[in-house]
Amino acid sequence: MRNQSELASFENIKNGDNAAFNILFDKYYVALCFYANKYLKDIDLARSLVQQVFVDLWTKREKIVVSTSVKSYFYNTVRNRCIDVLRKEKATAGLPKSLENIGHAPFRDLVEEAELNDRINASINQLPEKCREIFLLCRFEGLKYSEIAEKLGISVKTVEMQMGIALKKLRDSLSDYLMVNLLVYVFSKKS
Repeated sequence: MRNQSELASFENIKNGDNAAFNILFDKYYVALCFYANKYLKDIDLARSLVQQVFVDLWTKREKIVVSTSVKSYFYNTVRNRCIDVLRKEKATAGLPKSLENIGHAPFRDLVEEAELNDRINASINQLPEKCREIFLLCRFEGLKYSEIAEKLGISVKTVEMQMGIALKKLRDSLSDYLMVNLLVYVFSKKS
């Protein structure tokens, strides 16, 4: 059902609906940045790449066809762009062996990673507004607590307190997922 509504939103975007575009952007942007950063190991480059994916979506919206899943479209597009970036880097400099086979990652791992990114994104979006703003400035903008305090006109102590709240809420909302993955990891190593 959700997939059908996203496909309908995608069709609305093709017709120039800014609101539908903003909904998909808000839903997927942060998760896609995390996803791209796993490949690129550079959050600024990851953010830039994801932003370009959305820019291209808007500018080429009449030509883009998504028939199965909007989520799959976004994750596949971001992954392919990351691979392109890494290939260009590899052509100019040596690339660690661990990244050479990035295009051959098992599909199951990519789906699990996408699901985790969705859960993280949803958890971040559930934070109180000020708490979320401070968290994003710290984790995605890379600002120090003192810089955040100055930018928002609040004390450093308030920033520390809000970051503590954000991290606790994120740990609580993701604890079941992390525990299951830890158990899977431990038992898979034994076999």
